[in-house]
Amino acid sequence: MALALPYLQGERPARLLQQVETRAAQTSFADLDRFGTEAERLRTTEGLRRLHHVVSLYINQNEGPKARAWNARLMARATALDNERFRAIAGLNNAILAYEGGDGGAADRIHATMNGTSDWYVRAVATRYYAITRFDKDQVGEGLRLLTAVQAQIPNEGPDADIAHSGIWEIMGLGLMALNDVQGATDAFARYELDYSPNDWPRPDFDSIYNLGSMAIQVGDAANAERFFAAHDRLARRSNLHGLKAYNAMMCARVASMRDDMPRVLSCMEAGQPELSRNDYLKVWILPLEVIALARTGRVAEAERVMADWDAVADSETGRLASDLGVRARAELLHAQGQYDEAIALMRRYQQQSYVSQARAYSDGIHQITQDMQEQLSQRRRQLEVEQANARLQSAMIRAQAWVMGISLFFFVCGFATAAWLWIQSRALRRARRRAEQANMAKTQFLANMSHEIRTPLNGVVAMADVLHRSDLQPKDRDLVDIIRSSAGTLERLLNDILDSARIESGRLRLESAPFNVCEILEGVQQLWSASAEDKGIKLELLGCPELDRTVTGDAERLRQVLNNLVSNAVKFTEAGTVTIKAEPLDGDRIRFSVTDTGVGFEEGFRQRLFGRFQQADESITRRYGGSGLGLNISQNLIALMGGDMNCESQLGKGSRFWFDIALTPVGKVATETGNARKSTMPDHEACVTKGSGLKVLLADDHAPNRKVVEVLLGPLDVELTAVVDGQQAVEAFEKGCFDLVLMDMQMPVMDGLTATQRLRQIERRDGRVHTPIIMLTANAMSEHVEATMAAGADRHLTKPLTAQSLIGCIASVLEDTA
Repeated sequence: MALALPYLQGERPARLLQQVETRAAQTSFADLDRFGTEAERLRTTEGLRRLHHVVSLYINQNEGPKARAWNARLMARATALDNERFRAIAGLNNAILAYEGGDGGAADRIHATMNGTSDWYVRAVATRYYAITRFDKDQVGEGLRLLTAVQAQIPNEGPDADIAHSGIWEIMGLGLMALNDVQGATDAFARYELDYSPNDWPRPDFDSIYNLGSMAIQVGDAANAERFFAAHDRLARRSNLHGLKAYNAMMCARVASMRDDMPRVLSCMEAGQPELSRNDYLKVWILPLEVIALARTGRVAEAERVMADWDAVADSETGRLASDLGVRARAELLHAQGQYDEAIALMRRYQQQSYVSQARAYSDGIHQITQDMQEQLSQRRRQLEVEQANARLQSAMIRAQAWVMGISLFFFVCGFATAAWLWIQSRALRRARRRAEQANMAKTQFLANMSHEIRTPLNGVVAMADVLHRSDLQPKDRDLVDIIRSSAGTLERLLNDILDSARIESGRLRLESAPFNVCEILEGVQQLWSASAEDKGIKLELLGCPELDRTVTGDAERLRQVLNNLVSNAVKFTEAGTVTIKAEPLDGDRIRFSVTDTGVGFEEGFRQRLFGRFQQADESITRRYGGSGLGLNISQNLIALMGGDMNCESQLGKGSRFWFDIALTPVGKVATETGNARKSTMPDHEACVTKGSGLKVLLADDHAPNRKVVEVLLGPLDVELTAVVDGQQAVEAFEKGCFDLVLMDMQMPVMDGLTATQRLRQIERRDGRVHTPIIMLTANAMSEHVEATMAAGADRHLTKPLTAQSLIGCIASVLEDTA
């Protein structure tokens, strides 16, 4: 029996074994999945870093399906955040998974990324993966050289530096294992586990224990092999991964084979079923051990069948050690069949080839060492030459010292003057930057104030025009009211466009993410513009549903805004023919949306300027069709914020096509239903409000016309309205009375709407009242105003100007949610 290697029984391997087992026993792969789900919600680079950690662990466990699923989520999140580094990392993960699945070209793709990237972190990951492919080709020296070179390029500090070092040392340990460098490999695994791995992240893996056990088996250290296997077996039994259990069964069989305990070999394999049968890679290693065990226990027929199975799965890519096992298994089978001469001849050829292979591997390792020594000698020679040249220069510099002092003084004066000038310029730049920041803040405040001041009187115009439109009018009077409604709608759209443009320019526009149905958005856009299209005799058609009837995650309102803008333009610029809305799936989670018309079109030379602000194809378009020229610019910027791009094509007089591609991550299947079925289940807003007879509503607004607007809009309904003029009166009325709904203005004297809303919630908590729905009716339309509304405790934020449809619909929605 081979003696145990002293180094594997030393303090550092023992500490490594204890720490890995303790760390792996404290968590699980279910914890790792939860860690990945939480990381996906972070929407930051730290979240991407943690997702990469999850993918790497599943790759190490040879859990291909789990690794691919998590890597798809990493790719989607990196694309959404426009993070080029982790998009490249996800691509490398796909390449190494393809390589392990037998894709021969994957190694070349990894090599191309390694040599083509300027990102040190991407290069480190690519080098790790490419070194694995070199080890598989018995090019261990080449792989170690690449790892050593890339390690010198990793920064000393930074959030990714330790992760990069950790990965390099892990693969370097595998390379040193292949050279039978026990101490070097153990030190490398210890650096990977003890010095660089993130201890605050879940690490249920225990690959280092498997690697140490494999190394003990490889060098004939039976005692340490049993010790490492015992730890590996304890951890593998509590794991829910089939791959780990398969590797545990193989390690058990290898240790038993090493001790020449053939019944135990077969027992290990039997305990590892069906996990071993699922892993084609492990079959190449485990089947020869089974052949040897069966042959030595006299079960020759079974050994012949298993040998045939090995021949079916083995090929030239299985690696030297697996091929060696196959030769030994065939020799044992020949011996058991009584073909002693053939068995001896086969083993003689195997020994000769094995000596040659080992000598070549050893030669590669020695060549790498001597190459490094030659490089160090060359560097030392260059250093000596530089030192000699410096000595000669030093004597010349001493003779010219007086000149140097004079020149130094001159440059000192010039440097002082330059520094003084730069200090003066920096002060001027700082003052200019402060003025620019103040101007930007003033512009933002001005836009917010102007939005509020314009929307307040506009509210009366829009609401009263809407009420008149719903009343019984003479045709002439109805035409006049329609003109007022159309003009007010145009003014409101222009105001919204200017606010959106300002938000985008200042970087203050933020996208929301929530589940929505793609077809519901498309059908809603079609329904909105169908009346306008019918008035012009245009056919408005929708393609792509119900094929894309799926629930996805994204900003539904901004997607609807872009589609409405494109369809509005298409209907506006088309006099006859068809406007087509189309959605079609692309690769991954990306979807292409397009709007095609048969309208006036435009010349190719204008396409590049079309997405600029305040641009029209010619000056007569504004006079003929109207519009501010902001819509396409805003739409293109919104799509860019969603991680997509927008483009168009057109022929003058024949029509145009606008399209954009964005990624929308599916969140689950939805029941198949037609758009008509969905529309038929939409609630009637007035029915929802009048259903609760005698609805008591408290209205707080300091502007008399606005109070009148709400009174008129709710007049036809069974509503008991109590109106007050400020937040303080609203609090007093709420404390004394009982209301089913509160409509609250945001800006009021004495007490503003946000403070009043907070006081109402405090009264509810103090008195144990049920939750009363609060809708903020305000002319404040900025995103920060919406956030402040929700933070104060309101249920909805409804922006003026109001219409009967918008107000009653909002009330119905909030009552339904709180029912």
